[in-house]
Amino acid sequence: SKSRVSKLEFFVALALVALAQQGKDPSIEQVVSVAQQSQTLPSPTLDLQRLLTAAPTNGHQSRLNGYSTTTNGHSAVPTSPAPAYVENDPWSTNYRPSFGPGSTAAAGLTAAGEGGHTIMGGLPSNWWNKQEKVTITIFPEKLGFILNRYTVYVVQPERGPAVQRRYSEFVFLWDCLVKRYPFRIMPALPPKRIGGDAGFLEQRRRGLARWITFVVNHPILAADGVLMAFLTEPSFEAWKKHSSAISYDEESVSKRIDRVEEMSIPADLEEKMNVLRSKLPDLIEQWTRICAIAERIWRRREAVAADMSRLNLALSTLTEQNHACWHQPDAQEGSCDLFDGVRLGMIKFSSRLRNQSDIIDQRAQAVLSTSLEQLKAQRDLYIATRDLFARHVRLSPDRADMLRKRVEQNGRRLEQVKATQKEGWQAEAEKITNSIERDQVDIQTCMARRVFIRHSMWHELRVVLHNRENALVTQAIQTFVTQERDFERTVISNWEATALDVENMPYE
Repeated sequence: SKSRVSKLEFFVALALVALAQQGKDPSIEQVVSVAQQSQTLPSPTLDLQRLLTAAPTNGHQSRLNGYSTTTNGHSAVPTSPAPAYVENDPWSTNYRPSFGPGSTAAAGLTAAGEGGHTIMGGLPSNWWNKQEKVTITIFPEKLGFILNRYTVYVVQPERGPAVQRRYSEFVFLWDCLVKRYPFRIMPALPPKRIGGDAGFLEQRRRGLARWITFVVNHPILAADGVLMAFLTEPSFEAWKKHSSAISYDEESVSKRIDRVEEMSIPADLEEKMNVLRSKLPDLIEQWTRICAIAERIWRRREAVAADMSRLNLALSTLTEQNHACWHQPDAQEGSCDLFDGVRLGMIKFSSRLRNQSDIIDQRAQAVLSTSLEQLKAQRDLYIATRDLFARHVRLSPDRADMLRKRVEQNGRRLEQVKATQKEGWQAEAEKITNSIERDQVDIQTCMARRVFIRHSMWHELRVVLHNRENALVTQAIQTFVTQERDFERTVISNWEATALDVENMPYE
């Protein structure tokens, strides 16, 4: 049905051919069974000698089934149309699909969020430089009356106009997403507090910005319709009132995993999950400690900038008050070379201190709003993964086993009813049969949900967690080091200029 197949689909097709050649059932289930037993897929064989003897031997060159035959009846090498792609061979291990506008891969990502089959692939190449950032600022005024006042946040996506949202609307969106996508990684919202001070509101604003930025860059959550309305509708409350009933059904209700996607789930998924689950407490503890230490370091740098500003102010006040030489009170300014030279040096030094204070303060604010937020986003990622495991334990159990037992019991009852054939047994038998059929449908639904949950968990751990926890740390460290290097160069340049300013200050 598609112009191309994935690497896994191609391998599965070869395995099906191999099973057919071995006289076995050529089905996906059989491929899975063989692969689990031997840890490898069966390989087909191609008997070229048999093809040579079976080739046509007419006196002219002909083509049959893709093989070229010469006039002497011997078959030459197989011929096939030349591929339309050479450099981007999709079977190459270095190949990365294009995710530009209109590309097949991009269409697959979009379709995955809109229903139908889910995506098998990972993230687009160089995705860490394509992250969409959502900026959140606090509206300058609080609305409402006294105790009923609330804070309004201005949400500014990179594409589209800004919208105003209340914290309760963030809570509604989070609640909707976590019910729809319980088996996806999604960070928690920052807490709510009545009468929070400016510091608390600023921390909550940054937490909301980290949360919405994560959601809009998630390969599945980003395509949700409620999220789109949250980011685009001028009045989210009006949209909720006028829109049709918002569904809270699980993602598994509208999406299905095909056989090939099911085979992409590793057999040892539970073991992998247990290993990660055991590591999460230490990871969360260490990243929380890193965030706290980093914030203290940069708060101290803020304090250094403030002290330099105070020192500049004190020196400026000193030079203004001590504008004349004390031992010649009646002399005009400039009559004492020693005093005037020192005073001029102090003025220049004070000016350079002000520059240094501004440089340090700007760097501290930049780090607090960028690098520190990146560290906190990493911490939030591991906490969100821990919450995902908790939801998995709580929500993944189903009624399949109980339904199977009931089907067995109803099966035995049905046999007894048919065997005894008491009066009205046909109606009772039909009732039991209908119950068995309904239970079997429910069992199939439960089993499909189990597969979907496993696929979702594997996708979140392999694509979302594994990529983000590594690529974004690399990006954060490289960005921090580059910015810190430029900052130190600016500091050195300022001190070098200061050294030139004070070099000619007199001693006597």
